[in-house]
Amino acid sequence: MRKLLVLAIFALLLPVGFGFHKIEVINVLNTTFPDKNVTVVVHIYRIRSMSLEDNTVYFKILINGEDSVWWKQEFKGLDIWLEWPVAWRTVKYENGVIPIQIELWKKGIIDEPCDISRGKSPYLYGKSLNLFFNLTTGEWYGDDWLHDGNGYGHASGYEDGNYEENDYEIWFDIYERDGDGDRLTYWEKLKYGLNTSKDYSELDLDGDGIPCDWEDKYGYNPLVAEDHKHLDPDEDGLDNIEEWRTSQWLSDPFAKDIFIEVDFMKAKYPWQKDYTLPKKSQYLICNAFAKHNITVHFDDGCLGGGGDLIPFDKGMDSKDLINARNKYFLNGDPNNWRDGIFHYAIICCQIEWYWRPAGGRMFYRDGFAVGAQYVRNWLWSLRLQGSDYITAMASVFMHELGHNLGLFAFDGIDNESTRFPWQRGYWIWAPYESCMNYRYVFKLVDYSNGDDKEYDQNDWAIINLRYFDEDW
Repeated sequence: MRKLLVLAIFALLLPVGFGFHKIEVINVLNTTFPDKNVTVVVHIYRIRSMSLEDNTVYFKILINGEDSVWWKQEFKGLDIWLEWPVAWRTVKYENGVIPIQIELWKKGIIDEPCDISRGKSPYLYGKSLNLFFNLTTGEWYGDDWLHDGNGYGHASGYEDGNYEENDYEIWFDIYERDGDGDRLTYWEKLKYGLNTSKDYSELDLDGDGIPCDWEDKYGYNPLVAEDHKHLDPDEDGLDNIEEWRTSQWLSDPFAKDIFIEVDFMKAKYPWQKDYTLPKKSQYLICNAFAKHNITVHFDDGCLGGGGDLIPFDKGMDSKDLINARNKYFLNGDPNNWRDGIFHYAIICCQIEWYWRPAGGRMFYRDGFAVGAQYVRNWLWSLRLQGSDYITAMASVFMHELGHNLGLFAFDGIDNESTRFPWQRGYWIWAPYESCMNYRYVFKLVDYSNGDDKEYDQNDWAIINLRYFDEDW
């Protein structure tokens, strides 16, 4: 009882930014806990190096103050999907609220903590995730909480505004394993009048189109029907039904997600490299959006589609691009469920665009293409300007994606007078530091934040994630 009281008092003193509500303390204090034990599981799904360093890392996880990593495993790579839970600990229900600390460490001559938290302290507790798990409701709060802007069970070192601290992005879940197979806690089942030993994870008890586990995790009552088909609380163009369908790839209904399916093109000759989007280019784009609490999910064959190698075509025109979208994205089905959820991108050889080849173009409300050979042809010049192939591909890709997000109506966008230093527009529009500006495309992987008074706009403030799914 003393331990519960101390935790409750501490929780009341937490800052508002921790996302904790006093009513939860009252509920915990007034709850009579059953005399039973419960196993708390920390499941890490994915970690991604935001510094693009191929490090070897490992976890330290404390549950209720005790080291709970069941297998001291090390992981190496830029983007790692884990196969099974990392830690668990059996605790007594009477504990009420228990602390959980998740740390990620980089191996080296001297091991260093990686930053996976919004905390601003330069020390370890500012880089780790410090959470408090409510055994009654099955929810947590602290450095991550339900309905926070970056996602529930999603955090990154970028959230503190410092991007040079061995930053990692992490996706995780915390739940109780009591043998019934779902995430509803014993107390919740009593509250809802459900069988405490039955598995309700895949059942849709209220008939609203979404199973109990998903609704319970994100704060919906699994016994009260919601109009999920028309709910889009994060305004990212994905309604809750679509959020549930994409949750297998770590989407969140209260944090903005962008899904992009990417197909590639075969090279003309076997000894040439195929036209693809490098992984590091993808990660540079992910990083740019992560700074604004938007998660980009690339499907280059890893999310149930994408990664197709289209036969070589020297120059794709509008008709070619539309045909490729119908064949490789929709698979010949105009009602394909991915339509309206995924953007569609093609990395091809070159694009035929009026009187000259182009590095990229938007060809449909949700579709765009990047001419990789165009980038290769001009790589010598881009290198003289401080760029490289990885950056150039990411930049032009993000430029075309910007059109899919509604970036059009501004004189600094696609302005032909901004291409070269001998053009007047190149200097006039210099304040508009955006990959939507021809001066910076192929060199900058970012949109403008509008910090200049003239010849600038805040792209990040006006992008419309629903634009690609709106009726034209």
